[in-house]
Amino acid sequence: MPVIMETRPGVYRKNAWVSHIYGVRPGAARYQADLQPEQRDSFTNLLLLCLPHHEEVDDEKTGEELYPPDVLRRWKIEHEGGNGPALAALGPIDADVLTTLLTAVFTPPLDRLEAITKRLEETGVANADTVAELQQVLAVLTMTTEGIDARTARALSFAAEVFGTSTFHKSALHLGHAAEVLPGVAKRIAGATDTLGRFR
Repeated sequence: MPVIMETRPGVYRKNAWVSHIYGVRPGAARYQADLQPEQRDSFTNLLLLCLPHHEEVDDEKTGEELYPPDVLRRWKIEHEGGNGPALAALGPIDADVLTTLLTAVFTPPLDRLEAITKRLEETGVANADTVAELQQVLAVLTMTTEGIDARTARALSFAAEVFGTSTFHKSALHLGHAAEVLPGVAKRIAGATDTLGRFR
């Protein structure tokens, strides 16, 4: 699930809801009266979830029983991975500030692809950081329902692997070969389509 989505050209919105491991007010799921306000409002107590899970997790009747703090902490660790310590350093934060930060951090995938392409053209080298960034963009593109389809993203992912294991020159040779072969394949597919069309 992308954390930020483009809702219309150039407009990005948060696509995640803030749930709390420990509720923020009496009566909320997993509320603990002895928890200090700075702990309750810190990023370490927040969990970004899709809307259906957000509603279940924070449900005042069943949320605590179905989703105890240990489960939510495990989810948080799994979701944040190696970024957990940096995110914990955000300290106290509210949903509006979090949305502003997320929108600023998440550059639209196609803009990121353009920047990667430009960097590759300028340097002719795909280093580990470039490949990792390209794979991250492709992961976002495969999850989204807008823009390119999953098949195209998989093809781009294959290209990222080629760039990651070869020099730029060698990769360009592979792509050149593909450019020579693909038109012939496309003609054969068009011919097969015409043949199948006659059987209607």
